[in-house]
Amino acid sequence: MDFLRDDIEFSTSFTVSQKPFKAKMDQNESPYDLQEFIKEEILAKVKEIQWNRYPQPSEYYEVKETFSEFVGSDPQNVALTFGGDQSILSAFWIAGGKERKCLIYEPTYPMIRHYANATSTPAEIKILGEKFEPQPEDFKGKNFSLIIFVSPNNPTGNLINMDIIKEALDTGALVFVDEAYYPFSKVSAWDEFKDYPNLMVGRSLSKSLLAGMRMGYVLASERIVEAVDYMNFAPYNLTTFQLAIFKMFGRILPYLQGKAEEIIEERERVYRSLIDLGYKAFPSKANFVLFRVPDAKKYYEGFINAGIRIRDVSGLPGLSNHLRVTICKKEENDEFIRVAKRLAQTQAIE
Repeated sequence: MDFLRDDIEFSTSFTVSQKPFKAKMDQNESPYDLQEFIKEEILAKVKEIQWNRYPQPSEYYEVKETFSEFVGSDPQNVALTFGGDQSILSAFWIAGGKERKCLIYEPTYPMIRHYANATSTPAEIKILGEKFEPQPEDFKGKNFSLIIFVSPNNPTGNLINMDIIKEALDTGALVFVDEAYYPFSKVSAWDEFKDYPNLMVGRSLSKSLLAGMRMGYVLASERIVEAVDYMNFAPYNLTTFQLAIFKMFGRILPYLQGKAEEIIEERERVYRSLIDLGYKAFPSKANFVLFRVPDAKKYYEGFINAGIRIRDVSGLPGLSNHLRVTICKKEENDEFIRVAKRLAQTQAIE
């Protein structure tokens, strides 16, 4: 097929295990669904909307004004996106391209490199060291148009040092900070550097309660928000269903925040349990924990065969023999710890 691009290797897309499970702990979703009465309220609003009509720009700006209050920002600094992924793609759309260069740190979220390829943006890949910390010399004097950080990073779970982000901003490049796990870290580059015209923060609502709804948003200067809305052809990048949820996000937020606190508490318990069992586990500010094992394939199969669906991330750069577990409800975490204990007793841990 000569019409296919030769600069991209079209292969199997993102996959997860499809085996039966007792605990689904592999995709960093929330284990909690939205309350039924909130769903009914949202559905009632959606029923009032004409499904045969496109969302109108006036509706988008009205919804954005309401939603911006919930996230503590001005409407002109907020863009609504189709999932957190669209915020990443938007950064490449407005600052990438063939004649530009971006900096990507790995290991990290694979969609970032994917979007660099899709937009034909030359990427310099920097493999993070043992502490997963970027360094200023990675980008100073290198004329990047786009520098990307993920904080907390996925799958390592660590926050990016704010001093590093500031030094990146001082280069004049567009600095995109993926804060998909902000509900669990409560630390944001936006709080520190919102006055920088070249800062763009992307967040997702998928990691808390709304993965199935594919919703996200951008926080940035007014000029960047205008560019993002233009490239996404807002509001036509969103459905009326999504706009209804954005508008009613204030009804969801208290429940979301309460469940995030439960996840944070369980995250620390799972982390300590892995350490106590002899695993090399890494501190996390997200809703997952990364840990190292002697043989990723054997341990992964051990968990999967026991009905615990976790993520094998050993194929990512710098993460040979590492696995990642999403924090779920207490009973699911208990089951994960039980299997981790059995595997620790039957396999040799480094």
